[in-house]
Amino acid sequence: MLGLLRKTDGARTDTNDFTTYVYYDQDDAACSTTPSLCAYRKGDLWKVINALGQVTEILRYDASGRALMVMDANAIVTEYEYHPRGWLIATKVRGSNDGSEADDVVTRYEYDPIGQVKKVIQPDGAFIRYEYDAAHRLTDIYDNAGNRIHYTLDAAGARTKEDTRDSSGALKRTLSRIYNQLGQLKTAKTAYDHPTGFTYDASGNGDVTTDALGRKVDNDYDPLNRLAKTLQDVGGINAKTEFKYDALDRLTKVTDPKNLDTTYAYNGFGDQVQLTSPDTGVSTYTYDSAGNRKTETDARNITRTYSYDALNRPTAVAYPTTSLNVGYEYDAVPTVCAAGETFAKGRLSLITDASGSTQYCYDRFGRMVRKVQTTNGKVFAVRYAYTLAGQLSSLTYPDGAVVTYQRDAQGRISQIDTKRAVAGATTEVLLSQATYHPFGPTAGWTYGNGRTFARPVDLDYRTTAVVDPSAGGLSVGFGFDAVGNIDKLTPPGATNALLTFGYDALNRLTALRDGPTNTAIEAYTYDATGNRQSITTASGSKTYIYPTDSHRLTQAGPDSPRTYDASGNSIQIGVNSFIYSDAGRSSELKQGATLIQTYVYNGKGEQVRKYTAANDRHVVYSESGQWLGEYDDNGNVIQQAIWMDDLPVGLWAGNGAQQALHYIEPDHLGTPRMVIDPVRNVAVWSWDLKSEAFGDSAPNQDPDLDGITLVLDMRFPGQRYDSGSGLNYNYFRNYDADSGRYIESDPIGLGGGLNTYAYSNSMPIGAFDSNGLATAVRLPPYAPGEPLPLGTIYCEAGAVAPFVNDAKLASYEVICIKDCVIAHEVSHVRDANRLNSGVCRYWGWLPAIHPRGIVSFNPKQERLNSEFRAYATELRCLSAKLRRGICLSDMCTKVVEGRISDIINIILPTVYNGTYPKGVPGYE
Repeated sequence: MLGLLRKTDGARTDTNDFTTYVYYDQDDAACSTTPSLCAYRKGDLWKVINALGQVTEILRYDASGRALMVMDANAIVTEYEYHPRGWLIATKVRGSNDGSEADDVVTRYEYDPIGQVKKVIQPDGAFIRYEYDAAHRLTDIYDNAGNRIHYTLDAAGARTKEDTRDSSGALKRTLSRIYNQLGQLKTAKTAYDHPTGFTYDASGNGDVTTDALGRKVDNDYDPLNRLAKTLQDVGGINAKTEFKYDALDRLTKVTDPKNLDTTYAYNGFGDQVQLTSPDTGVSTYTYDSAGNRKTETDARNITRTYSYDALNRPTAVAYPTTSLNVGYEYDAVPTVCAAGETFAKGRLSLITDASGSTQYCYDRFGRMVRKVQTTNGKVFAVRYAYTLAGQLSSLTYPDGAVVTYQRDAQGRISQIDTKRAVAGATTEVLLSQATYHPFGPTAGWTYGNGRTFARPVDLDYRTTAVVDPSAGGLSVGFGFDAVGNIDKLTPPGATNALLTFGYDALNRLTALRDGPTNTAIEAYTYDATGNRQSITTASGSKTYIYPTDSHRLTQAGPDSPRTYDASGNSIQIGVNSFIYSDAGRSSELKQGATLIQTYVYNGKGEQVRKYTAANDRHVVYSESGQWLGEYDDNGNVIQQAIWMDDLPVGLWAGNGAQQALHYIEPDHLGTPRMVIDPVRNVAVWSWDLKSEAFGDSAPNQDPDLDGITLVLDMRFPGQRYDSGSGLNYNYFRNYDADSGRYIESDPIGLGGGLNTYAYSNSMPIGAFDSNGLATAVRLPPYAPGEPLPLGTIYCEAGAVAPFVNDAKLASYEVICIKDCVIAHEVSHVRDANRLNSGVCRYWGWLPAIHPRGIVSFNPKQERLNSEFRAYATELRCLSAKLRRGICLSDMCTKVVEGRISDIINIILPTVYNGTYPKGVPGYE
């Protein structure tokens, strides 16, 4: 057979990174006798063999050459069904019973007569339905409960209004937009008619943004339409940030409002080889021939070295202190895995590190079902079970306690049952009757003893209160200013303020006042970059001092000076000295020459052990980084947390027969504020929302005054208090509530914000940072019916990976253009590695979730630059198909020509004018 691709050789020279393609050398025997049963023809692709010899086989095609049956390297078969017109109507990942679909994971698609997706039915029966107007534009999304999102469109197809309604038709969420004659967004309005205005320069670049309080942000661009300057709060704070680029549009310098420069240097391949930061000093990087980061040398002159397998998966990180080395193994089934948990090929199976090891087991659908963590010789096993749709149905904790999740018809958690790991234990209901806002967050639930907990929202889907009306429960309302900042705490449903909050023009918290008297309680000031300059309380004022050449806090009031190492880690705060390991993590706490506490981390960056001469504590986390439990030096449970998605709702305290279930009541951000003893129905722990805003106040560990204290170290989302240091451990960093900032610079640099020490943009009432990397705001999620875009990039196994959403492509488009869409996303992968190389090192390993940890570009101009390069790559790929006669049918030629036309005439203009991805097919 001539002209068929046999082998591709990757960029690596240190290993054989070939991908081999094998084709059927003759027709299936049935083709000549029973054409309807013909499985393949001569020349059809049969096998794809990767560099490690793992084989994917295409076992059956239909008469149009579409793959019907594919078997992966784990011998798992996926079947595809098509409509007579070629539309994909079902994907079936086969279970262990070949004679039945009962254990298959089946996703079905329904279409209207012209091929628009009408319904997507998930494996558990939940579905999303779509409606279109006569111009074939999406106008409505329904779930199987009858909730609806309706889009009002203008003549150009832009969404001028979005309404979310429940099954009765009641309006639950709304927003509106106004566009100018050029189709550019002019005004965006909230449900309460608070406008944000946008203007544009002559080239279509976003110029001035004016918020609902009249505050302006002015953007300026260079002659190549690259963002050159941003001025925040024009005429007020005037916080100026400037950007410089090289001839290839690569960001080379960011100058912050303090006039400090962060610079970037690149090699000839576009890889970032140097970062110079006022806070972390000079870091240098080298790469292998495939663009994988090979070495990283920080400002302390400590080098970490990375190794990769032939598939470019990281296999090792080596440090000068070899006891810190991390190893990653794939594909092999650990001995701890039981039957049905042995599908390891292509997946992370073992991490070895300074703490010990972690082993992973997977079911046939690629979902992690068992994790066995060995820390200092103690073994902690966590097991997961899932619904057919891949949602968590039960979690077994290291002590054997089990949490079971019941779900409603939309796949959302409706009830949580618990069972302790002691003889004779019975099932206890933690919560039930959970309800949800349409296409939004939970609206509340009933705890097992009858307490109710409500989380109402307004028409902007902001949480307006958290309400437990029973004695001792968390019950507080929230008021908002015109730009959405929480400006007061109220009794639920009332307007009179218990506490008021003030903000500056950059939305940083500046004041707390007593509501009834308007008496000042706390006041904060900041410089333009977000460094706290002062705090004033009833006990007096404290000023903060910083050097002129960095954002490192060197002194807070009369406290002792703070000192740092060359990488910007705090090594001395008062009497506490912090020793950082070669990995850049705080490993020892000392006071003078006395060792107070030692900290140990695993290969994912989680602090899994801390110990003193008298106490040894071990910690286990979920795969999304949530704290699951703390255990003593014998491995016995001290406490275990129970989660409802990303909200902590329950706590087991104690071990064995002494273990007791408690209810956690989280606030609007997910911070625990109350712990309830369900038997006595009283609060046994509380952390008042009206206390110091940045968390610098202790919780009440005995609010019922019975003389028995409950110690719970959970603080803001993702944080746990460390009594040894007085800091809050926040996954990748340590947070100092006293100064309201981190004691280490952000590991992802400016990707987390201009001030690499600031916590949540100094807005702790309205935002949080659950992993110590970047600020998050608890906003309503995208509607589950809104599919992922056509393509994106995300973190998988510690590396940036491309993702193409086949559901966005018709089956013939998969055949004709998918490879070019992949090339587009690979271009983004290169840019992501260039701009923030190693970003995925700070994401948890998420081998059971796909895709998770989507990677984005900051600032916006870098995203537009990356899109321009990616579409140029895709155009080259598509054009090559036409030039080289690769398209073997008129249909394929038309598909390629249509995609080229869309890119040139529709997509690239939106990139040029800065409105991308609005109006782009596949992204609406």
